Amino acid sequence: MITISVDDQIEVSIEIVKLMKKIDPQGEHRAFSDLTKVIEFVREKKPDVAWLDVEMPGKSGLELSAEIKKLSQNTNIIFVTAHEKFAYQSYQLHPSGFILKPVTKEALERELDNLRFPVQRVQNGLLRVQCFGNFEVFDSEGKPVSFQRSKSKEILAYLIDRRGALCSGNELCGILYEDREQNRSLKAQLRVFLGKLREDLERVGAGKVLIKGWNANGVDCDKIDCDYFDYMRGDSYAVNSFFGEYMMQYSWAEMTMGELRRKPGAFDG
Repeated sequence: MITISVDDQIEVSIEIVKLMKKIDPQGEHRAFSDLTKVIEFVREKKPDVAWLDVEMPGKSGLELSAEIKKLSQNTNIIFVTAHEKFAYQSYQLHPSGFILKPVTKEALERELDNLRFPVQRVQNGLLRVQCFGNFEVFDSEGKPVSFQRSKSKEILAYLIDRRGALCSGNELCGILYEDREQNRSLKAQLRVFLGKLREDLERVGAGKVLIKGWNANGVDCDKIDCDYFDYMRGDSYAVNSFFGEYMMQYSWAEMTMGELRRKPGAFDG
């Protein structure tokens, strides 16, 4: 995420930048008091969010917001002021939000969760996984991951659905063979599918995604960029990307899909 903070009192802008670095450490966050430099930056970078002080000498934040919008239509404008009296005037310009000084991390996070133009998170995982709609897996370069066995892909889907919880061999067999009685043959097949899954992931440099426990397997969620994980964290982009469909090719995913549909803020078909 790219954000700017503009205030004639530079220490206020710097404080917002410090808070943003805690919220989004991998983003680019800049503090400004020189309005000329603001316009140059907006023209070049098209920031996702602009935190603008309402009262500034020479040119108000309200006037500056109009100039920013001419250069970057999808920049979310959020006004920052010490006076509630400016709220109505600022909302006539249809900003994304409005916060009062002194600024807190919680106030910034609240506005970021309700942006007019949601911002997609920076992707840094070893895998990018799509759960909404059909389940699909991509490597760190955005290329689809090829699986030697469809059951291996289904195992990965289930482990992601479980969000890092270790799953026993019996549990995985129950998912893969729900209508069959478990026996040695099925457990041997499961070991083959798990081995092939590890090979598939290692081939794209994502072998560390899998976690091995005592007769159990899981995934390291921190190494996966996933719309489902983002949704559960309340990420606004993920919430707006959910249209009521989740891992549609797997019948066992219907329970999670039902929970997602009932979650506050979920898509209402």
